[in-house]
Amino acid sequence: MIADARSRIEPDDRAVAIYHVVYGDEGFVDAAQALFQLVGDAERSQPGKKRKLFLDIDGHRNSSGGFDADMLELQKDFLLEFLGQYLTEIHAPLINVRNEKPQLNDRANRERRITPWGRSA
Repeated sequence: MIADARSRIEPDDRAVAIYHVVYGDEGFVDAAQALFQLVGDAERSQPGKKRKLFLDIDGHRNSSGGFDADMLELQKDFLLEFLGQYLTEIHAPLINVRNEKPQLNDRANRERRITPWGRSA
């Protein structure tokens, strides 16, 4: 389980809140792997409970003030198109969404490693 100042999992009687901060020195792969591990840890510690992700991103800005390519990809592609299926809600700087489908609880996928562009190995 990831346990440091930038990540925590807090269960209550209705759901599990997953908090994570991406620091400026982390790239896409490190951030995606940490999020994937946190979701797996939350599922193992609180099986079947709704999971809600709260993500903050420090730095990672381009010259126009928007997010750099890594953090844009993390939020748009990785969270929405992959990790979102394992969550009930996602709260990130660019997105706030609720998954209308039941979240997946697929433990077999917990051992995957994240590679660039969200592909798993």
